[in-house]
Amino acid sequence: MEEKAQKRRYVGLDLGKRTYAMAVIGKTGKVTHSNGRTSIEGRAALYKKLEATDKVAIEAGNLAFIMAKEIIAQVGCEVVVLNASKLALIYGSMKKTDKSDLRSADSLKLARIIEQFRDEQLPSVKLPSDKEMRRRKLSDLRSAASQQRAVRMRTQMINMLHGLFLHQGITTVVRKDLATKENREEAVKQLTGLEKEEADWVLKAIDLAEERLVRLGNHMTEERKGDKQIAQLMEVPGIGPVVSLAFVAFVGDGSRFDNASQVSNYLGLVPRVDISGTIVKYGGITKRGNTYLRALLVQASWSLIRSGKGGALKERYEYMTQVKGLGKKKSIVAIARRLAELLWTLLRTGNDYEIRKFIGSVQGTPIEDMVTEALAS
Repeated sequence: MEEKAQKRRYVGLDLGKRTYAMAVIGKTGKVTHSNGRTSIEGRAALYKKLEATDKVAIEAGNLAFIMAKEIIAQVGCEVVVLNASKLALIYGSMKKTDKSDLRSADSLKLARIIEQFRDEQLPSVKLPSDKEMRRRKLSDLRSAASQQRAVRMRTQMINMLHGLFLHQGITTVVRKDLATKENREEAVKQLTGLEKEEADWVLKAIDLAEERLVRLGNHMTEERKGDKQIAQLMEVPGIGPVVSLAFVAFVGDGSRFDNASQVSNYLGLVPRVDISGTIVKYGGITKRGNTYLRALLVQASWSLIRSGKGGALKERYEYMTQVKGLGKKKSIVAIARRLAELLWTLLRTGNDYEIRKFIGSVQGTPIEDMVTEALAS
């Protein structure tokens, strides 16, 4: 293949949990490969291989965001973070420049993409700010999974503590007597010997689990303090402090997306579409994006439809289930999509939430309701 001269190098970085693979398309068009570890030392060695005029491509992810910021700060070159879910379509549309590209590594594919496509054609992802990253970490720690681990640990410790009383033949103490710190400490005074020693250790473990939950709650309270956007979202029925903080953490201030549909797609609340000839089939939602935030929005939607101030979204749910005959679970997912778009709109416009009426049709089905049905299915 005839080498083509170019002004800059194009670098593709394929990141794993502990290693990376790098492909560099040089200024003459020559391709070189290298790899290393993603440890702090390994990343430092990688950055020494880069030049200030390079253009680097990385697939979006937590480590990708960290490395992108480090590259910009330490090397000063341009970094493009790409939406992984949209790359397959681009790979299929790319013109193959040589036979090796047919079997090339992902790192070379990334380098080829930024070499062949203009920036406006790339599915790039805006780097989250330090504030957003901090809020994302806090939301992850406060997620249902983290809470469940702490609650499960506490339950196991209380069961263990209750068992110690049974070992010494004390049957008057039941589990509900061990629910509070004061009651536990008072009850343990009845134990003696090894059971008392073991109980003291169990008490510390329970206190640690409870303290962790309290501290995370305090962090979230501090993070929300004085934030107008979080307060703005909490005006919407069903939206509490946890949902509002998670939404601004992962969606941002609204400027990252051009329209509400992009937000729904980002959160995986849009249907899979199968197109074959002239036939278009809609499947279930894609479930891409942040699982935790999507689950929170569904939970918030259940709260919203039970609220007396649910407005158009509540009436839409009733229309879908009572008039159109759709299932409750499918309908609530459609409401979660509308709720996500409503929250984004409030952030983008700065407007306050207003209770509005939903305009449905019993005789005919408006196009917007047909779309909603497709999304729900």
